[in-house]
Amino acid sequence: MSHSVDEPWLLGLPKVELHLHLEGSMGVETVRSLADRHGANTTEIWPEGLPERFSFDGFPDFARQFFFGLGLLRSGEDLATATADLAATLAKQHCRYAEVTTTAYTHFVGRDGQPGMAPSEYREGLNEGRRRARDLGVSLSWVIDIPRDLEPPDSTVTVDYLEGSQTPDGLVAIGLGGYEVGFPAAPYAPHFGRAMALGLHSVPHAGETEGAHSVRSAVEDLSADRIGHGVRCLEDPNLVSLLVERQTMLEVCPTSNDLLQVVESTDQHPLPALVEAGLNVSISTDDPGWFATDLTNELRIAASLLRATPESMVGLQQSALDASFAPDDERRAIAAELSSVPVS
Repeated sequence: MSHSVDEPWLLGLPKVELHLHLEGSMGVETVRSLADRHGANTTEIWPEGLPERFSFDGFPDFARQFFFGLGLLRSGEDLATATADLAATLAKQHCRYAEVTTTAYTHFVGRDGQPGMAPSEYREGLNEGRRRARDLGVSLSWVIDIPRDLEPPDSTVTVDYLEGSQTPDGLVAIGLGGYEVGFPAAPYAPHFGRAMALGLHSVPHAGETEGAHSVRSAVEDLSADRIGHGVRCLEDPNLVSLLVERQTMLEVCPTSNDLLQVVESTDQHPLPALVEAGLNVSISTDDPGWFATDLTNELRIAASLLRATPESMVGLQQSALDASFAPDDERRAIAAELSSVPVS
Protein backbone atom coordinates (compact mmCIF):
# COMPACT_ATOMS: atom_id res chain seq x y z
CA MET A 1 0.00 0.00 0.00
CA SER A 2 1.22 3.48 -0.79
CA HIS A 3 2.75 4.95 2.37
CA SER A 4 0.80 8.16 1.75
CA VAL A 5 -2.60 6.44 2.10
CA ASP A 6 -2.78 5.25 5.68
CA GLU A 7 -5.38 2.97 7.22
CA PRO A 8 -7.33 5.48 9.36
CA TRP A 9 -7.55 7.89 6.44
CA LEU A 10 -8.77 5.15 4.11
CA LEU A 11 -11.37 3.92 6.58
CA GLY A 12 -12.71 7.44 7.08
CA LEU A 13 -12.89 8.25 3.37
CA PRO A 14 -16.55 8.76 2.29
CA LYS A 15 -17.31 5.93 -0.10
CA VAL A 16 -19.61 4.90 -2.92
CA GLU A 17 -20.08 1.28 -3.97
CA LEU A 18 -21.58 0.26 -7.28
CA HIS A 19 -21.16 -3.52 -7.49
CA LEU A 20 -22.28 -5.78 -4.67
CA HIS A 21 -24.90 -8.47 -4.40
CA LEU A 22 -27.36 -8.61 -1.54
CA GLU A 23 -27.36 -12.41 -1.64
CA GLY A 24 -23.55 -12.35 -1.73
CA SER A 25 -23.23 -9.93 1.17
CA MET A 26 -24.24 -12.42 3.85
CA GLY A 27 -21.44 -12.85 6.36
CA VAL A 28 -21.05 -15.56 8.97
CA GLU A 29 -23.19 -13.82 11.59
CA THR A 30 -26.03 -13.20 9.14
CA VAL A 31 -25.97 -16.84 8.06
CA ARG A 32 -25.90 -17.93 11.71
CA SER A 33 -28.84 -15.70 12.59
CA LEU A 34 -30.98 -16.84 9.67
CA ALA A 35 -30.07 -20.50 10.20
CA ASP A 36 -31.15 -20.21 13.84
CA ARG A 37 -34.36 -18.49 12.75
CA HIS A 38 -35.26 -21.35 10.43
CA GLY A 39 -33.74 -24.28 12.33
CA ALA A 40 -31.42 -25.00 9.40
CA ASN A 41 -28.60 -27.50 9.89
CA THR A 42 -25.37 -25.69 9.01
CA THR A 43 -23.27 -28.83 9.63
CA GLU A 44 -24.46 -30.10 6.24
CA ILE A 45 -22.10 -27.54 4.73
CA TRP A 46 -19.70 -26.87 7.60
CA PRO A 47 -19.34 -30.17 9.57
CA GLU A 48 -17.19 -28.54 12.25
CA GLY A 49 -19.53 -25.58 12.67
CA LEU A 50 -19.68 -22.18 11.04
CA PRO A 51 -16.19 -20.77 10.48
CA GLU A 52 -15.00 -17.37 11.65
CA ARG A 53 -14.95 -16.31 8.00
CA PHE A 54 -15.98 -18.06 4.83
CA SER A 55 -13.45 -19.63 2.49
CA PHE A 56 -13.74 -22.10 -0.35
CA ASP A 57 -11.74 -24.27 -2.71
CA GLY A 58 -12.78 -23.32 -6.21
CA PHE A 59 -16.10 -22.32 -7.72
CA PRO A 60 -18.10 -25.52 -6.97
CA ASP A 61 -17.31 -25.23 -3.26
CA PHE A 62 -18.24 -21.54 -3.34
CA ALA A 63 -21.53 -22.32 -5.10
CA ARG A 64 -22.39 -25.01 -2.54
CA GLN A 65 -21.98 -22.58 0.35
CA PHE A 66 -23.61 -19.67 -1.48
CA PHE A 67 -26.78 -21.60 -2.35
CA PHE A 68 -27.12 -22.80 1.23
CA GLY A 69 -27.08 -19.16 2.31
CA LEU A 70 -29.51 -18.21 -0.45
CA GLY A 71 -31.90 -20.88 0.85
CA LEU A 72 -32.06 -19.05 4.19
CA LEU A 73 -33.68 -16.01 2.57
CA ARG A 74 -37.22 -17.32 2.84
CA SER A 75 -39.28 -14.27 3.77
CA GLY A 76 -39.43 -10.53 3.48
CA GLU A 77 -38.09 -10.23 7.01
CA ASP A 78 -35.10 -12.36 6.02
CA LEU A 79 -34.37 -9.96 3.15
CA ALA A 80 -34.74 -7.00 5.52
CA THR A 81 -32.33 -8.65 7.98
CA ALA A 82 -29.72 -9.31 5.28
CA THR A 83 -30.07 -5.76 3.96
CA ALA A 84 -29.75 -4.20 7.41
CA ASP A 85 -26.69 -6.35 8.19
CA LEU A 86 -25.12 -5.24 4.92
CA ALA A 87 -25.92 -1.61 5.72
CA ALA A 88 -24.28 -1.91 9.13
CA THR A 89 -21.08 -3.10 7.46
CA LEU A 90 -21.27 -0.32 4.88
CA ALA A 91 -21.81 2.27 7.61
CA LYS A 92 -18.64 1.11 9.37
CA GLN A 93 -16.78 1.67 6.08
CA HIS A 94 -18.21 5.21 5.84
CA CYS A 95 -20.01 4.19 2.66
CA ARG A 96 -22.62 6.83 1.99
CA TYR A 97 -24.33 5.31 -1.03
CA ALA A 98 -24.46 1.85 -2.59
CA GLU A 99 -26.23 0.25 -5.53
CA VAL A 100 -27.07 -3.27 -4.45
CA THR A 101 -27.90 -6.03 -6.91
CA THR A 102 -30.54 -8.59 -5.97
CA THR A 103 -31.75 -11.55 -8.02
CA ALA A 104 -35.54 -11.61 -7.87
CA TYR A 105 -35.78 -14.76 -9.97
CA THR A 106 -34.08 -16.93 -7.35
CA HIS A 107 -36.58 -15.79 -4.71
CA PHE A 108 -39.67 -16.21 -6.87
CA VAL A 109 -38.99 -19.74 -8.15
CA GLY A 110 -38.03 -21.31 -4.80
CA ARG A 111 -35.33 -23.89 -4.19
CA ASP A 112 -34.75 -27.26 -2.51
CA GLY A 113 -38.39 -27.76 -1.66
CA GLN A 114 -38.90 -24.23 -0.37
CA PRO A 115 -41.77 -22.33 -2.02
CA GLY A 116 -41.06 -19.15 -3.91
CA MET A 117 -41.64 -15.75 -2.36
CA ALA A 118 -44.55 -13.59 -3.46
CA PRO A 119 -43.46 -10.45 -5.34
CA SER A 120 -45.26 -8.28 -2.79
CA GLU A 121 -43.31 -9.84 0.08
CA TYR A 122 -40.04 -9.46 -1.84
CA ARG A 123 -40.82 -5.79 -2.37
CA GLU A 124 -41.72 -5.14 1.26
CA GLY A 125 -38.63 -6.96 2.52
CA LEU A 126 -36.34 -4.84 0.36
CA ASN A 127 -38.20 -1.66 1.26
CA GLU A 128 -37.92 -2.40 4.98
CA GLY A 129 -34.22 -3.22 4.65
CA ARG A 130 -33.68 0.04 2.78
CA ARG A 131 -35.46 1.96 5.55
CA ARG A 132 -33.22 0.33 8.17
CA ALA A 133 -30.17 1.21 6.08
CA ARG A 134 -31.26 4.83 5.93
CA ASP A 135 -31.49 4.85 9.73
CA LEU A 136 -27.80 3.83 9.75
CA GLY A 137 -26.86 6.69 7.42
CA VAL A 138 -26.52 4.56 4.28
CA SER A 139 -28.56 5.24 1.15
CA LEU A 140 -29.32 2.20 -1.03
CA SER A 141 -30.57 1.84 -4.57
CA TRP A 142 -31.45 -1.46 -6.19
CA VAL A 143 -30.32 -3.28 -9.31
CA ILE A 144 -32.37 -6.36 -10.20
CA ASP A 145 -30.49 -8.78 -12.40
CA ILE A 146 -31.28 -11.71 -14.65
CA PRO A 147 -29.27 -14.83 -13.69
CA ARG A 148 -28.31 -15.94 -17.17
CA ASP A 149 -27.33 -19.47 -16.12
CA LEU A 150 -30.70 -20.00 -14.38
CA GLU A 151 -33.19 -17.91 -16.36
CA PRO A 152 -32.91 -18.64 -20.09
CA PRO A 153 -33.70 -15.96 -22.69
CA ASP A 154 -37.12 -17.45 -23.44
CA SER A 155 -38.14 -16.88 -19.82
CA THR A 156 -39.42 -13.43 -18.90
CA VAL A 157 -39.89 -13.81 -15.14
CA THR A 158 -37.54 -10.96 -14.26
CA VAL A 159 -38.57 -8.44 -16.88
CA ASP A 160 -42.26 -9.18 -16.33
CA TYR A 161 -41.69 -8.41 -12.67
CA LEU A 162 -39.89 -5.16 -13.53
CA GLU A 163 -42.90 -4.09 -15.58
CA GLY A 164 -45.29 -4.83 -12.72
CA SER A 165 -46.42 -2.90 -9.68
CA GLN A 166 -44.44 -4.75 -7.00
CA THR A 167 -40.89 -3.48 -7.59
CA PRO A 168 -39.01 -2.01 -4.63
CA ASP A 169 -38.47 1.67 -3.98
CA GLY A 170 -35.12 2.92 -5.24
CA LEU A 171 -34.92 0.60 -8.26
CA VAL A 172 -32.46 2.11 -10.76
CA ALA A 173 -31.17 -0.59 -13.12
CA ILE A 174 -31.36 -4.02 -14.67
CA GLY A 175 -28.33 -6.30 -14.54
CA LEU A 176 -27.23 -9.58 -16.11
CA GLY A 177 -25.40 -11.90 -13.73
CA GLY A 178 -24.46 -15.55 -13.50
CA TYR A 179 -21.82 -17.59 -15.27
CA GLU A 180 -20.87 -16.07 -18.63
CA VAL A 181 -19.42 -19.14 -20.36
CA GLY A 182 -22.09 -20.63 -22.59
CA PHE A 183 -24.61 -17.92 -21.72
CA PRO A 184 -24.05 -14.96 -24.07
CA ALA A 185 -25.60 -11.56 -23.50
CA ALA A 186 -27.14 -10.86 -26.91
CA PRO A 187 -30.25 -13.07 -26.48
CA TYR A 188 -31.25 -10.90 -23.51
CA ALA A 189 -31.39 -7.72 -25.60
CA PRO A 190 -35.23 -7.75 -25.72
CA HIS A 191 -35.36 -8.02 -21.91
CA PHE A 192 -33.02 -5.06 -21.55
CA GLY A 193 -34.96 -3.08 -24.13
CA ARG A 194 -38.16 -3.54 -22.14
CA ALA A 195 -36.42 -2.56 -18.89
CA MET A 196 -34.79 0.53 -20.38
CA ALA A 197 -38.19 1.60 -21.76
CA LEU A 198 -39.21 1.83 -18.09
CA GLY A 199 -36.34 4.26 -17.46
CA LEU A 200 -33.99 1.69 -15.92
CA HIS A 201 -30.26 1.73 -16.61
CA SER A 202 -28.24 -1.18 -18.01
CA VAL A 203 -25.44 -2.66 -15.86
CA PRO A 204 -24.63 -6.19 -17.08
CA HIS A 205 -21.73 -8.34 -15.91
CA ALA A 206 -19.23 -9.03 -18.70
CA GLY A 207 -15.56 -9.77 -19.20
CA GLU A 208 -15.21 -11.75 -15.99
CA THR A 209 -15.27 -15.44 -16.98
CA GLU A 210 -15.46 -14.67 -20.71
CA GLY A 211 -13.24 -12.52 -22.89
CA ALA A 212 -13.47 -9.13 -24.55
CA HIS A 213 -16.23 -10.29 -26.91
CA SER A 214 -18.54 -10.55 -23.89
CA VAL A 215 -17.83 -6.94 -22.96
CA ARG A 216 -18.44 -5.78 -26.51
CA SER A 217 -21.77 -7.60 -26.57
CA ALA A 218 -22.78 -5.95 -23.30
CA VAL A 219 -22.04 -2.54 -24.82
CA GLU A 220 -23.46 -3.10 -28.28
CA ASP A 221 -26.37 -5.48 -27.60
CA LEU A 222 -27.43 -4.38 -24.10
CA SER A 223 -26.49 -0.67 -24.31
CA ALA A 224 -24.53 -0.96 -21.06
CA ASP A 225 -24.21 2.19 -18.97
CA ARG A 226 -21.64 0.40 -16.80
CA ILE A 227 -19.94 -2.99 -16.95
CA GLY A 228 -19.75 -5.35 -13.99
CA HIS A 229 -16.08 -6.45 -13.90
CA GLY A 230 -15.01 -5.99 -17.53
CA VAL A 231 -11.35 -6.64 -16.78
CA ARG A 232 -10.85 -8.80 -19.88
CA CYS A 233 -11.62 -5.90 -22.18
CA LEU A 234 -7.84 -5.47 -22.40
CA GLU A 235 -7.75 -8.42 -24.79
CA ASP A 236 -9.20 -6.18 -27.54
CA PRO A 237 -7.49 -2.80 -28.10
CA ASN A 238 -10.34 -1.59 -30.31
CA LEU A 239 -12.82 -2.34 -27.55
CA VAL A 240 -10.62 -0.49 -25.06
CA SER A 241 -10.70 2.54 -27.36
CA LEU A 242 -14.50 2.35 -27.52
CA LEU A 243 -14.82 2.12 -23.73
CA VAL A 244 -12.41 5.01 -23.25
CA GLU A 245 -14.27 7.12 -25.79
CA ARG A 246 -17.59 6.47 -24.03
CA GLN A 247 -16.01 6.54 -20.55
CA THR A 248 -18.04 3.44 -19.70
CA MET A 249 -17.45 2.62 -16.05
CA LEU A 250 -15.90 -0.75 -15.20
CA GLU A 251 -16.88 -2.00 -11.74
CA VAL A 252 -13.66 -3.72 -10.67
CA CYS A 253 -13.66 -6.22 -7.79
CA PRO A 254 -10.07 -7.35 -7.04
CA THR A 255 -10.66 -9.98 -4.34
CA SER A 256 -13.53 -11.53 -6.28
CA ASN A 257 -11.35 -11.75 -9.39
CA ASP A 258 -8.66 -13.46 -7.35
CA LEU A 259 -10.88 -15.96 -5.52
CA LEU A 260 -12.87 -16.91 -8.63
CA GLN A 261 -9.59 -17.31 -10.56
CA VAL A 262 -10.23 -14.54 -13.08
CA VAL A 263 -6.67 -13.44 -12.24
CA GLU A 264 -3.79 -15.45 -10.78
CA SER A 265 -3.53 -13.22 -7.71
CA THR A 266 -4.41 -9.73 -6.57
CA ASP A 267 -0.74 -8.81 -7.03
CA GLN A 268 -1.16 -9.56 -10.73
CA HIS A 269 -4.52 -7.86 -11.13
CA PRO A 270 -4.81 -5.77 -14.34
CA LEU A 271 -6.17 -2.71 -12.51
CA PRO A 272 -3.01 -0.65 -13.22
CA ALA A 273 -3.24 -1.52 -16.93
CA LEU A 274 -6.92 -0.54 -16.99
CA VAL A 275 -6.14 2.84 -15.45
CA GLU A 276 -3.10 3.39 -17.68
CA ALA A 277 -5.27 2.72 -20.73
CA GLY A 278 -7.54 5.58 -19.69
CA LEU A 279 -10.48 3.37 -18.72
CA ASN A 280 -13.01 4.61 -16.21
CA VAL A 281 -12.91 2.33 -13.15
CA SER A 282 -14.46 2.04 -9.72
CA ILE A 283 -13.67 -0.40 -6.92
CA SER A 284 -16.23 -2.73 -5.36
CA THR A 285 -16.62 -5.91 -3.31
CA ASP A 286 -18.99 -8.11 -5.38
CA ASP A 287 -19.90 -10.74 -2.74
CA PRO A 288 -18.31 -9.27 0.41
CA GLY A 289 -19.78 -11.69 2.94
CA TRP A 290 -18.73 -14.83 1.16
CA PHE A 291 -15.39 -13.37 0.08
CA ALA A 292 -14.62 -12.05 3.59
CA THR A 293 -13.83 -8.57 2.35
CA ASP A 294 -15.19 -5.04 2.55
CA LEU A 295 -14.87 -1.84 0.59
CA THR A 296 -11.99 -0.48 2.68
CA ASN A 297 -10.04 -3.67 2.02
CA GLU A 298 -10.71 -3.50 -1.73
CA LEU A 299 -9.57 0.12 -1.79
CA ARG A 300 -6.47 -0.88 0.16
CA ILE A 301 -5.66 -3.42 -2.56
CA ALA A 302 -6.31 -0.81 -5.25
CA ALA A 303 -4.10 1.73 -3.51
CA SER A 304 -1.26 -0.79 -3.40
CA LEU A 305 -1.66 -1.78 -7.05
CA LEU A 306 -1.87 1.82 -8.23
CA ARG A 307 0.70 3.25 -5.79
CA ALA A 308 -2.06 5.71 -5.10
CA THR A 309 -2.02 9.09 -3.47
CA PRO A 310 -4.85 10.39 -1.29
CA GLU A 311 -5.90 12.65 -4.18
CA SER A 312 -6.26 9.68 -6.53
CA MET A 313 -8.24 7.68 -3.97
CA VAL A 314 -10.65 10.59 -3.54
CA GLY A 315 -10.80 10.70 -7.34
CA LEU A 316 -11.84 7.05 -7.49
CA GLN A 317 -14.76 7.76 -5.17
CA GLN A 318 -15.75 10.82 -7.18
CA SER A 319 -15.67 8.72 -10.36
CA ALA A 320 -17.91 6.12 -8.73
CA LEU A 321 -20.30 8.85 -7.63
CA ASP A 322 -20.35 10.34 -11.13
CA ALA A 323 -21.20 6.92 -12.63
CA SER A 324 -23.86 6.18 -10.03
CA PHE A 325 -27.59 6.68 -10.38
CA ALA A 326 -27.87 8.45 -7.04
CA PRO A 327 -30.51 11.17 -6.64
CA ASP A 328 -29.17 14.65 -7.29
CA ASP A 329 -29.42 15.78 -3.68
CA GLU A 330 -27.43 12.81 -2.43
CA ARG A 331 -24.91 13.26 -5.23
CA ARG A 332 -24.34 16.87 -4.20
CA ALA A 333 -23.99 16.00 -0.51
CA ILE A 334 -21.44 13.24 -1.14
CA ALA A 335 -19.50 15.40 -3.60
CA ALA A 336 -19.29 18.13 -0.95
CA GLU A 337 -17.95 15.62 1.56
CA LEU A 338 -15.35 14.35 -0.87
CA SER A 339 -14.20 17.87 -1.72
CA SER A 340 -13.46 18.49 1.96
CA VAL A 341 -11.41 15.32 2.56
CA PRO A 342 -7.84 16.23 3.67
CA VAL A 343 -5.30 14.92 1.16
CA SER A 344 -2.04 16.17 2.68
